[in-house]
Amino acid sequence: MNELLEFDRHALLAGQWWRLWTGHLVHYTPQHALIDFAVVLAAAVIVVQLSATPAIGMRRLALALFLGAPFISVGMLLIAPGCMSYRGASGIAAMLVVMAGGALWPRAARSVRAALLLMAATLLAKIGAEAAGAVHGLSQLPADVVIAWQAHLLGVVAGAIAFAARKPRLQLD
Repeated sequence: MNELLEFDRHALLAGQWWRLWTGHLVHYTPQHALIDFAVVLAAAVIVVQLSATPAIGMRRLALALFLGAPFISVGMLLIAPGCMSYRGASGIAAMLVVMAGGALWPRAARSVRAALLLMAATLLAKIGAEAAGAVHGLSQLPADVVIAWQAHLLGVVAGAIAFAARKPRLQLD
């Protein structure tokens, strides 16, 4: 089943468009799925519930997920021509983490903002280390699986776009 649903470059180019979405649902190992699920869930809760002023409701979150998945997949087709297959929600997780940071930023205290900036720098450093091939042993993926750092970078871009495109809430003083 995983092979039918994964991002597969040749299958996508042959017209199997469902893979633009489903490649983010299948994973290489149960551990891989659990880690992605935990990050996606935590970030989604922050985006919808825990921000100082809810920045994005459930409908907007669903729309961001619906549009973010193919954005990441099409981006992979364009900027990662050597990537023949991809599985995982880590690009989606990166998107939601950026959206969560944006949701928390407006009314965050100075110390919280410093922590958010540190986390953003850490995320970018992680993507840079992945691009350099320096973190494969930490991923616990099968040895023949290459980390698709481009999906993580595209997730960051998708998250920034989704958060910037949100409908600002009217503030009444």
